[in-house]
Amino acid sequence: MPPPSDTGWLFVIWLAVVGGAVGSFLNVVVYRLPLGLSLIEPPSHCPTCKRPIRWRDNVPVFGWIFLRGRCRDCGERISVRYPLVEALTAAMFAALAAVEHFSQGANLPLRAIAVSDNVAVGGVGGLQLYGTYLFHLLLLCTLLCAALIEYDGRRPPPRLFVPAFAAGLLAPLLWPLLRPVAAWPGLPIHSAGAVDGLAGLAIGGALGAAAWSIRQIVRRRSVKNNSQSFGTFYCLLCVGLYLGWQAVLAIALATAAIHCATRPLRRPRPTSKAPAAAWLFLLSFAWIIAWSRLVALYQSW
Repeated sequence: MPPPSDTGWLFVIWLAVVGGAVGSFLNVVVYRLPLGLSLIEPPSHCPTCKRPIRWRDNVPVFGWIFLRGRCRDCGERISVRYPLVEALTAAMFAALAAVEHFSQGANLPLRAIAVSDNVAVGGVGGLQLYGTYLFHLLLLCTLLCAALIEYDGRRPPPRLFVPAFAAGLLAPLLWPLLRPVAAWPGLPIHSAGAVDGLAGLAIGGALGAAAWSIRQIVRRRSVKNNSQSFGTFYCLLCVGLYLGWQAVLAIALATAAIHCATRPLRRPRPTSKAPAAAWLFLLSFAWIIAWSRLVALYQSW
C-alpha cells in the first residue's frame, strides 16, 4: 500500500470537518427527537433564554471553546457534552475515512460472487468504496444517537431508525456489494441485496427479542418503564441489516459478555450509565475497522 499523499490527508481532514457539523446535528436529534419536537424549527437556540445561537458561535467544538462553555446572551452554562459529541463524530468520520480510503477498502473482506455457475471474488473500489463508507456512517450515527438518548434515560423513538432502515433495505438492492460478507457463500449477485438484508434482520430481530425477554425476566419491570429494551431491539436490527447476520451475532454476544462482566461495578446503581446501545456502537465501529482481520482469524480456526 503506498503511503498516504498530502491530498489524501486533506480529504480526511475535510471529512472530519463535515463530521463535526454532522455531530452538531446529532446533538439536535438527541435532544429534540425524544420530545417530539421538530428538527428544523426553531433554529438552534439557548434552552434557557431561547435566543438564537449566532452562526459564529455554532461552529462545532470551537464555538463552545470561544464561548467558554456559556451562552453569549444569558451566561447559562452549555454542557460539555455538545462539543464532545461533535469531536467524537468528527473523529469517527476521519478514522473510518483514513482506514478505508488509504487502504482502498483492505479493512473489508473480499466477497465471493456466483457468476454463471462459477465463483468470482469481488472487492471494493472507486465509487463503491465511498458508498460503503457512507453506508457504514449512517449505521454508526444512528447507533450513537440511540446510545446518547438511552444515556439520558429516554427511549429512542422508532422514527430515529427510519432513515437507517430505509437506506439499509433499499441501497443494497441497487448496490449488493455494500455488504462485503454474504448471508452464505456463492449467493447470486442479483438476489444478494435482499437475501443478506433479510437474514441480518431475522437474526438481529431474534437477538433483540431475546435481549428484551431476558431484561423483563431479570428486572421484572413493565414494558413502559424499560427505556432500553426497545432501543436495543432496534439497534440490533440495524446492525444485522447493515453488517449481516454473522456480525450482529458476534457483536450481540460481545455486548452481552461486557454487560455481564461490568454488572458488579453497576450493582450499587442498578440504572446503568453505559447503555447497551453504547457498546453496540463501539463494537460495530471496531468490527468495521477490523472486519477483514476478524474474518481471516475465523477462517484460520
